[in-house]
Amino acid sequence: MTSPAKLALAAISLSRLVASSPLRADSAVIIKRQAELRDEYDFIVAGAGTAGLTVADRLSEGGQYTVLVVEYGYLDGSHDITATGPDAREPFVPEYRSGTRMYNITSAPLVHTTGRPANVACGCVVGGSSAVNGMFFDRGSAEDYDSWVWAAGEDHEAEYAREWGWDNIYPFFQKSVTFHPPDERMQEEYKMTYDMAAWGGDTPIHASYPPFQWPGTVAVWDAWRTIEGVEFPKEHGDGNATGLIWCPNSIDPSDRTRSYSRRGHYDNGANERTNFHLLPAHRATKVVLEEVEGAEDRTHRAVGVHIAPRDGDMWEDGPRLVRARREVVVSAGSVHTPQVLQRSGVGPRDVLEAAGVEVKVELPGVGFNLQDHAHYTISFNYTTDLTPNPGSLASDPEFRAEADRQWAENKSGPHSSNVNGGAFLPLPFLSNRSEAIIESYLAQDPAEFLPSNAHETVIAGYKQQMKTMARMFASNRSAELEWLVSGRGGSSIIMIKIVSRGTILISPEDDGDSRGNVEPVVDWRTFSNPIDAEITAEFLKLARWFMQTEAMQKTFAPVEVSPGVDIATDEEIIAWIKSRISPSNGHLVGTASLGPKELGGVVGPDLRVHGIEGLSVADNSIMRIIPGTHTSSTAYAIGEKAADLVLRRAKANPLPETDPVELPVEEDPAEEDNGE
Repeated sequence: MTSPAKLALAAISLSRLVASSPLRADSAVIIKRQAELRDEYDFIVAGAGTAGLTVADRLSEGGQYTVLVVEYGYLDGSHDITATGPDAREPFVPEYRSGTRMYNITSAPLVHTTGRPANVACGCVVGGSSAVNGMFFDRGSAEDYDSWVWAAGEDHEAEYAREWGWDNIYPFFQKSVTFHPPDERMQEEYKMTYDMAAWGGDTPIHASYPPFQWPGTVAVWDAWRTIEGVEFPKEHGDGNATGLIWCPNSIDPSDRTRSYSRRGHYDNGANERTNFHLLPAHRATKVVLEEVEGAEDRTHRAVGVHIAPRDGDMWEDGPRLVRARREVVVSAGSVHTPQVLQRSGVGPRDVLEAAGVEVKVELPGVGFNLQDHAHYTISFNYTTDLTPNPGSLASDPEFRAEADRQWAENKSGPHSSNVNGGAFLPLPFLSNRSEAIIESYLAQDPAEFLPSNAHETVIAGYKQQMKTMARMFASNRSAELEWLVSGRGGSSIIMIKIVSRGTILISPEDDGDSRGNVEPVVDWRTFSNPIDAEITAEFLKLARWFMQTEAMQKTFAPVEVSPGVDIATDEEIIAWIKSRISPSNGHLVGTASLGPKELGGVVGPDLRVHGIEGLSVADNSIMRIIPGTHTSSTAYAIGEKAADLVLRRAKANPLPETDPVELPVEEDPAEEDNGE
């Protein structure tokens, strides 16, 4: 007899034709030996991640400029990276953590929560974290990006507003991606909505929806619709990202494979440009700075980078200096960008001197202002769950066989499902205590809960951030909580506006002259500010309240499993959350942030590092305040914006042209690209 789950599956299945699109490496100018490097390039990009490859792709378009990209990770386009559905491998397995595709970094102990260290999730491969993330591809609210301008302070707001804020970054969001809307069946069956005007780009970074959603997902959405005050925006990508929103995945719908920066900004044809050189398995250990005589604002100029091999013996003469005629762009990510700057003599004086690094430009904000999306998991047992549900894949052999068949034939059915929606809720909706929480936060001494070695400029900058954060906490246009809707009884509650601030600083053992393999010290300092614990207790109360609503009880009859009803008082709730909180969603930002130097900022509105000519930053480390969204799409937009800024400078300051790059590079795809 055919199971009810199988019959339901057949009714909601969608056939799809799948075209194969293997990755290519056959025409790439991939540098494998020191001798193949030019002595000089127009631009050197340190890091081939989400933003770094975006920048390099745009700078090398047209062939006018020579570009070198240096990446510590390997060039790996294997099936493990591109596969989705049942073929996908969990990025956090030990093999990934060994440095093959993710860095093997352990944080400082989480002294304010679990007392234990935690793994630091960041990609270590050409493509960066876009090659290993969860592929949830959303944008924040307009206020999330306006906050970067507000945090610059009244004296500088107009200056930063000329380049940043929602209106200025929105066109780069649009440019950065090709959007594939849900089809008519999905719109009708799942009540998905969208607005093509929010998208409109044709860059081969793809955003799409899977053809299958679990019935329970739709039922939870319907339950939210019964609650007064919850918004359901037609489109979140236009800056209206609060309420219940549908979000695409970074998946190419033609073959249901991961769409990531290597595919969209290297295999897209950039790999055929002779003016674009990629050097994988090497580290840009430091930026070489020279003094500029008589200068006041910019006392140094970046003239190149030191490069060292990841594997094997160090070159006989030590790290190799490769010069940049125009600019060095550091795109090493929020963990390693501050490390590169600090190893170059740019950062807090006390940190550099402790490591024996000569201070070239004192910038106290480098490595401070670390933010992330902390989260914890709650669990409810759906005693009257809908069928089919995610558990049907394990409990119903017929259903599983049918699901396997649909995936094998056309990449459809339950195996294609992903998390595509969530509740992104503002603080005034979450708690009737929101005004009291904001008042308590603003009454704090800005220095009280910052690291003890925070410079006075960092403290001044956080004081301005407090005003900005309070403004967002009071707003209904800025989300504070993310609660994913997945059709399951267990789900993560994610704090997307955390007020605690951490650091990423070079180890005292890292003197700046070695191969560069001493990892920085990552200290999230999660819940170092007690306001975070106070707010997250309100989150849990909301979750319990929602599960008791008439619509949820009628459909699912949820019974709380974890933390359990015995955890009742605020003190008990906070203690339980602290014992289980994860400090990170892999969304580390803010460690080389946008802002005035006197407010602890590291880069100006043009993304150039304060005090240094020819050096800019282009990755998530520039975010002043973490947006209420998963950070991948914002990283692409930052890369697009950074490339625009760099190219504007290049056009405004022409240099003598160089001959096209023509190097006798041996082509050996099997050696060049692991897994292909």
